[in-house]
Amino acid sequence: MNLDSAVQLATKNLAKHGLSDISSAHLEKQLISNHLDEFQGNVRSMLNRGSIYEMEFKPVQFMLTPKNRFVFDYRRAAIIEPSCLAKYTSLVLMLATEIERHRIPTTSQTVFSARFRPTTEDVFDPSITYSTWRERTKTLANSSECSYVVQCDIAAFYDRINIHRIESTLDSIGVEKSLRAKINDLLLFWTKKDSYGLPVGNVASRILAEAALIDIDNYLIGEAVVFTRYVDDYRLFAPDIVTAQRWMNKLNTRLFRDGLMLNTGKTKLAVAHKDDTTSFIEDLPEAHDAEAVLRVITKLTGGYNRIARTFFMPASDKFDPFRKISIGTGLEELGKTTIVDFTSIQKLVIACIVQERFDLLVRLAEACGKYMYALDYFVDMLIKNAEAIPSSSRNAVADYYAGLVMRHEFYAFEWHEATIAKLLSSPSYFRKPALLHIFKHASKEMVTYPSTIALEGLYGNLTRTEFKTIREWFDRCDDWEKRRIIHLSNALPEEERKAWAKAIKPSLGSDTLGKCYVDTIIKGHTTLPTLPAKT
Repeated sequence: MNLDSAVQLATKNLAKHGLSDISSAHLEKQLISNHLDEFQGNVRSMLNRGSIYEMEFKPVQFMLTPKNRFVFDYRRAAIIEPSCLAKYTSLVLMLATEIERHRIPTTSQTVFSARFRPTTEDVFDPSITYSTWRERTKTLANSSECSYVVQCDIAAFYDRINIHRIESTLDSIGVEKSLRAKINDLLLFWTKKDSYGLPVGNVASRILAEAALIDIDNYLIGEAVVFTRYVDDYRLFAPDIVTAQRWMNKLNTRLFRDGLMLNTGKTKLAVAHKDDTTSFIEDLPEAHDAEAVLRVITKLTGGYNRIARTFFMPASDKFDPFRKISIGTGLEELGKTTIVDFTSIQKLVIACIVQERFDLLVRLAEACGKYMYALDYFVDMLIKNAEAIPSSSRNAVADYYAGLVMRHEFYAFEWHEATIAKLLSSPSYFRKPALLHIFKHASKEMVTYPSTIALEGLYGNLTRTEFKTIREWFDRCDDWEKRRIIHLSNALPEEERKAWAKAIKPSLGSDTLGKCYVDTIIKGHTTLPTLPAKT
C-alpha cells in the first residue's frame, strides 16, 4: 500500500472507529470527521519528512486499565495523540499487505485475529472474529482426533514483544529497509529505548503484534501441532495427554526464544467432552441459579475470562434466583471479606434492581471500593437505570462518589477516576464541583485521561465566569485538555469566544485538530463537534 492510500485508510478508520478500543476520545473522532481533508494533508506532509524525529511525534501516555477478573491483572493502555496515531497507523498500513501475505492463510482456519482485508474505512476482515475462533475451537475439540484441549495465553504479550525482533521479522519477509527502520525508531522512541513493548489499543499495534507471531505460528505448523490462536490466546488439540505435554513444551520453548512466555497461572488442561449439546469447556450450563445466570451475562459482556464492565440485566424469567437473595446479609458478608470476588458484587447489584432496594446502593458502592474492578460495571448500572432509581438514592450515590473525588481517594487509579467522572457527568448524577476538582487537581505524575473526561462532562454546564477561571489553566494543559477547553468556550458570548480563539491559536503548536477547531470558531461556522448525548 502506498503512502497516499495508507493515509486515507488510517484517517478514515480513525474517523469511523475512534482512536482506541480502550479509552474514549469522542471529541477527537468528531474533529477528524469534520476536518478530514486538513487532517489527511497534515499527516501526509509529516510522513514525507526524512525520519520519525522530523515527523513531530510526541510521547505516549500510558494508563493501567483492568484486564480481567484477577484482582491485580491490569493492562497498560496507550493514549496517543491523534496525529501521531494517524502517522503510526499509516506507516504500518504500508507494510500490512506483506505481513498478511506471510501469515498462516485464513483458509487453514488456524489464526483468527486481525486478518488484514482493507476497505474504504475498515482494516480487518469482519467475517473473521473472536466468535469465528470460538466456533472453530469447538469444532476441533469435538473432533475424533482430539482427546485433550490445552488453553493458554502469552503473559503480558504486548508489553513483552521485542521491538528488534519485529524489525528482524519485517526484514525477513521483505519489507523495505527505510520503512521498517522508521517503525523501529518510532517504537524505540515511545519506549524510551527499552526495546520492548507495543502501545496497546490501536489498529497499527494489532498488525505488528501479529507480525511478531509469524515465526512461532509457522513453527507450530511445521511441528504438526493442531492449534488455533486469537491474538495471544492459544488452544492446542491433542490426541493424548503425552502429546499435549509435548506440544506445550514446544510452544513454551519457542516463545522463550523470542523473549515471551506463557501465563502459567491461566494455563489449563481439559478433557475434550463430546456430545450433542455441549461443544467445549467454555460452554455454559442452563442458567438455573444466580451464579449460572451471571456466567452467561459475563460471557455476553466481557468474554469467558474477562471482567464484565458493561451492565447487562438478565431476562425477567431469570429473576427468581435474585429475588431470593438477602442483600443485607450479602453486604455484611462482603464487609467481613478480605478479598472480594466480583461475582458476589455482581449478584447483589442485580438483586438490588430486581428487589428495588435502591436504598442500599451506597453500601454497594462502598463494597465496590474493596474491589475496584467492579466499578465500571456498577457505574454502568447506575447510568442505565437512572430513571428507575429514586432521586434520593441517586443523590446519595453521587454525593458518595463526589466525596471520594474531593478527598483524592482515586489517586493513582486514573482509569477508575475517569469512570467516576463519567458518572458525575451524567445528568442524573451531575456534580460540577467534583468534575472541576478532577481537572484542577490532576497530578503531574498521572495521565490526563480523567481530566479530559471531567472536562467533557462540564460541556454546556459552565457559566461565563466559571469558564474564564478554567481558561487561566490553558497554557499548562496538554493537547487533550486544551481541545476540551476550546470546546467549553461555548460558555462565552460569540464575539468574546472568537477573540479568545484568535488569542490562543499561536499556542497550539502542531495540534492540527485544535487549530482546525479554533479556525471554525473564528470564522463563526456552525460545523462544531457534537459529542454523544449524556444519558
